[in-house]
Amino acid sequence: MTPEAIALLQQNIGKVVRLTRPDGEVIFAKITLVDPLDEEIVFDMLSTTDESKYEKFDRQPAYLLYFSDISAVDVVTDSVRG
Repeated sequence: MTPEAIALLQQNIGKVVRLTRPDGEVIFAKITLVDPLDEEIVFDMLSTTDESKYEKFDRQPAYLLYFSDISAVDVVTDSVRG
């Protein structure tokens, strides 16, 4: 992940971003934590294009992704989310 993408994540803690994974999965996520030292993020998943990867829970858990598992980061505006 580029330094610009990392900075974008850091600037959007508590906000919604669109994460694209190398396999093409797209995740809409509310960023909780960005850890440049361990190269990971923690987020609340709002939606994904591949729900079959994730176990269903009564309460929504937080998820962790390593920077290497993210190929693109985009800021989500209200008009994009619908």
